[in-house]
Amino acid sequence: MSGKHYLKLGGDAGNVGYGFSLVALWQHPSMAGKCIDGTPEVVTGTRKMFIQDKPSMATTAQHSLSINPAEGTEQPGQSPAWMLVSSVSENGTCQKVAVSVSNFLVGRSSSCHLTIADPTVSGRHAELLVIDRDLFIRDLNSTNGTLLNGRRVQNLTGLRSGDVLHFGSVMYTLNSADSEAIPEATMMADVSTEAMAQLQFDKLLKRPGLKPYYQPIVRLDDHSRVAFEVLSRSTLIGLETPDKMFRIAAQRTSEVELSIVCRHEGLRVGEGMGPDVQFYLNTHPAELKSTQLFNSLTTMREEFPLMDIVIEVHEAAVASTDFLRQLRTVVSDLGMKLAYDDFGAGQARLKELFDVPPDVLKFDVKFVNGLPFASPQQRATIQSLVKLVRDLNVIPLAEGVETTEEAACCHELGFELAQGYLFGRADTAAHWAQH
Repeated sequence: MSGKHYLKLGGDAGNVGYGFSLVALWQHPSMAGKCIDGTPEVVTGTRKMFIQDKPSMATTAQHSLSINPAEGTEQPGQSPAWMLVSSVSENGTCQKVAVSVSNFLVGRSSSCHLTIADPTVSGRHAELLVIDRDLFIRDLNSTNGTLLNGRRVQNLTGLRSGDVLHFGSVMYTLNSADSEAIPEATMMADVSTEAMAQLQFDKLLKRPGLKPYYQPIVRLDDHSRVAFEVLSRSTLIGLETPDKMFRIAAQRTSEVELSIVCRHEGLRVGEGMGPDVQFYLNTHPAELKSTQLFNSLTTMREEFPLMDIVIEVHEAAVASTDFLRQLRTVVSDLGMKLAYDDFGAGQARLKELFDVPPDVLKFDVKFVNGLPFASPQQRATIQSLVKLVRDLNVIPLAEGVETTEEAACCHELGFELAQGYLFGRADTAAHWAQH
C-alpha cells in the first residue's frame, strides 16, 4: 500500500480521542502491510478502533510468568511509560512488568515479551502497542479472549492507567509512569480487590451474592412504619456497596441489568415481610434514556402481582417531560406509584413537578440538616414549598432525619412522611421481621 491515507471523523480529520496521531499509527512498524478499513467505529466510550486486522489463530498449550528480551522496536532514551501489575499471589506479592518495546507481545510462547504459563493463555495471545507514549491493545485471535475492564477486546483499543486486563483468566492492572506513584502495599490490595470484583460480577447478576437491605419510611404524626426503601448490598469481595457494584457495572455497560436484578431481588426477599408492606424501588439514570424501563416494570409486575410498589426516579436525570409523562402512565397502569427522589439536590425542576406530578416527592437531606437552627425565613421558604407540593396532591417526604428535633420541625412544616437514621438504619428483612 502506498501514498497518503486520510481518515475523517465527524467532519474533523483526525479527531479520534486520546490525542492520538493517525500518522503515528500508519508509520508504526507493526502496521506495515495492513490497511485502514473504512470508517472507524467506537468500541467503548471514547475508545476508538482504527485497524481491521486478521492475525493467524494462536494455539493453546500452572500459572507462572517470565519476561523475555524478545525482538521488538525499542524506545531509545526513554524509560518505559507503562507497567503491567499482576494480581496478588498467594505469598502476598505482585509482579510488575514494564512495557519496554513498542510492540509488546503477551502469550504462553517463550518468544513473547511477557510469557504467562497458564492453560487459558494462548501462544500469542495479545499485543500491546506503544504509539507516541499512548498505549493500545489488540487480541491476536486468542482462544479464550482478552478482556478490558470485563469486556472482550474486539479491535485495536486505547488504554488508560488503571485499566484492568485479562489474558484468558490471568489478570493485570495497567499503570502509567506519568500517573502519581502509589504505595506498593496499597496497589497490591487495590489490584487484588479489583480482580475479585471483576471475576465475581457475573455471580452478582445471578443473585447469590446480592443482599437487599430495607430502610423504614414512617408517618411523622405517629412514627408508624408505612414502607421500606430497598437498598442493595453484596457479600462479594470488592462489590459490597452500591457504589462499588455500579462502578464495575459501568465498566461493563451493565448498569441497567444490575438495576433490574436489584429491584427483583428486593421484592423477592421482601415478599416474606408481609402482604401489606409497601416497597420503594430505585432506578438507575441509565434506565431513563429509553423505554426499556417500561418493559422491566411490566415483567416485574407479572412476577409480583400483589405487591405494593413505588418506583423512585431522579427527575433531573430524565431527558424530557414527555418521558416522565410516559413513565407516569406506565406506572399507573401497572398499579404502582411514582416518587421523585432527591428533590432540590441540584436544580429543582418545578416545571416537571407541575406537568407530571408524582405520588411522593422526597425532599433532599439538605432541607433537613440543621433545620432546628434555621432562620424563620428559611423555615417559611421550606413550608411554602411543602404546601405547594401538598396542593398538587403529592405527599412530601423528608429524607435524612436523624434527630427528634429535626423530626418535630419537619412535622411542623407540613411533611407527612420521613426516613433517616432516627427511625432505623437499613437492615435485612429478617431484622425487620423481628422488630
